[in-house]
Amino acid sequence: MAFFDLKRVSKEHSKEALKKSFSAFGKVKFVFLNDDKFDPNFYFGGVNFIELNDKNGFENFCQEQKIQCREKEDRSLQGNNTQHGANRAKKIIPQKQESVQIANPSFYFYKDKAYGKDIEDFSLQNSYEELFSIKGAQTFELTTIYPGLLVGSGYNHPKLKENKDDFQLGFFFDHTTGLPLISGSSIKGVLRSVFAHPEFIKDVYDKDVLNKLNYIFTEQKVIFYDAFIVQSANEDKKIFGSDYITSHYSDEANGEFKEPNPIKFLKILPEVTFRFQFHFLEKDDEVYLELFKDIIQDFGLGAKTNTGYGKFIDHVEQNSWADYY
Repeated sequence: MAFFDLKRVSKEHSKEALKKSFSAFGKVKFVFLNDDKFDPNFYFGGVNFIELNDKNGFENFCQEQKIQCREKEDRSLQGNNTQHGANRAKKIIPQKQESVQIANPSFYFYKDKAYGKDIEDFSLQNSYEELFSIKGAQTFELTTIYPGLLVGSGYNHPKLKENKDDFQLGFFFDHTTGLPLISGSSIKGVLRSVFAHPEFIKDVYDKDVLNKLNYIFTEQKVIFYDAFIVQSANEDKKIFGSDYITSHYSDEANGEFKEPNPIKFLKILPEVTFRFQFHFLEKDDEVYLELFKDIIQDFGLGAKTNTGYGKFIDHVEQNSWADYY
């Protein structure tokens, strides 16, 4: 399997056309594109190959189309570089690890002596829907896409001394169950930031809501609840993964970059479905539920949305993912 980040993709290309072109070089699992907020003429995104038979051909195609492509390292194979190289030389295939049965991921992440080691193997056995569901609330479900979702990165997280492979950013969990949540205040904040530009709402979403904006957000006519996980379409129902921010520090004296400093952080994987809940205090306001859904899909939630994190699609049933990609 191989994954490539794509940048400077001209909007003359459609996702369907690119997937068809990329299929000439291997078996494509999916292609995704997002609007480049800094240049409206381009997309950024990625392509995931189940099998890549002609890497040179693919890279040459991207060069011809003036698409910047960069292969993303498979983090699942990270570890001791020397041992990994020895395993490859011996053609040893790493064995599949069993899911870790952790009762409370939050406690494990923040209080365990290893500070969350192996949390990526946590298996979602129960969505605790009976605890999170709000009676009478209006709901919709959205599913994360690559690269995933990052929430609570501003929280402090103790890291193991001299261990760069430990998680170095915080994460937001429910205090009772220890499961990840998207806080209602974060959802409200994103929606309110967009509603502060009524003309934009009218032009982009073609919805006449100008007379109701103050009514919704200043008169407190809607309650925003935490969004919770209802299912995972990943193998073994996994919901956690990891990624890295790689910082480079300049050596001003010599005008060179110093050794990069990778910062590891926890994330929610793609193909994890959240249920969003709202309580409209007057029934006629339920018409805004679909607008909320559209805005969340367009703007995303959580941290690093400018690099693709926090993006969602309409909920896709587990047995339909292959058709979606």
